[in-house]
Amino acid sequence: MAKEPWEEDIYDDGEETLKRTSKLNGIKADRLLTILAIIFFVVVVAMVCLLIFLSTGGSNKSKQMSGFYNGETKVEQKSSAPASQTDQAAKDDSSKDENSEEGTITVQAGEGEAAIAARAGISIAQLEQLNPSHMSTGSWYANPGDVVKIQ
Repeated sequence: MAKEPWEEDIYDDGEETLKRTSKLNGIKADRLLTILAIIFFVVVVAMVCLLIFLSTGGSNKSKQMSGFYNGETKVEQKSSAPASQTDQAAKDDSSKDENSEEGTITVQAGEGEAAIAARAGISIAQLEQLNPSHMSTGSWYANPGDVVKIQ
């Protein structure tokens, strides 16, 4: 015959402490997972910010590229010659730079295909025919300082 609940033997089976410790362990696990999730979120946000910063230039791009596009440097010399002689020597030097070899011209910064052809006095089609190495991508490509054929 089954006993009524008030007739059963009373003893401590430890259920109360097990319930309490399992609740505390659950809270500790939730707290740990929350902290890890926050750290992960902060790392992801930091990486996205870094990628956006680097993709938009990241630093002073003009300062980095100035040596590439403006390969010329200014050098000042003190001379005892009159200014008119110095100006004439500078003009002679610049014309020698442009046509150092007969039939070639040096690409200046900011010049495109049309500007090079106009400066050389030839058509764009002739410029492309004379310089197939600058047409490797299917369109004209030349860096400042490149020497291109004009004859």
